[in-house]
Amino acid sequence: MMAESHTTKSEISTTTITTSPTYSSPQKSSGISFSIQYFKTGPGIVKIIELIIGILCMACAAPAWTRGTHWFLFVVVTAFVSTSLWCFIYLLNLKGAINLPIDWLLTELILTAIFAVLYIIASIVQLIFTVTKPRPPHKLKPFYILSGVFGVFNMLAYAIGSFYLYRDWKDSHPHSSFSGSVLKRNP
Repeated sequence: MMAESHTTKSEISTTTITTSPTYSSPQKSSGISFSIQYFKTGPGIVKIIELIIGILCMACAAPAWTRGTHWFLFVVVTAFVSTSLWCFIYLLNLKGAINLPIDWLLTELILTAIFAVLYIIASIVQLIFTVTKPRPPHKLKPFYILSGVFGVFNMLAYAIGSFYLYRDWKDSHPHSSFSGSVLKRNP
């Protein structure tokens, strides 16, 4: 009897998975164009949330009676203006229209991370000054406490925004500094 022999070739295929940033702006253009695509992505939604919570923080802490509230409002207004400018940069697609040697993602990442740290400091100061100082009128104390709580929520929003920006920055700069597996994107 003849034994049949089947020879099969095992094929080994390699698959390369590439990740792209959460939002990649359109290629360099010659002018300013109106684009709302960024605000449909995760980082864009986080920016809108940062602005809304910032407005709530300003509304609740508006008549500043204590030094802590002055500091809190300084941080809130500075972060609000900066975030508004970044929203206009994305809305008008200015990153592609302005030819400056700026690493836009790194700049935005640093500012967002700084505001996350400043927000938690300012929120703690706001809450401590509201609870321990007799200065604010009793009618305003609940609003001051609420503004401190909103400040903590906005700190979380800025921290999430920093994470998105860091991930996008790492995707656009694959061979720089830290390359931990924890912060890589899932396939």
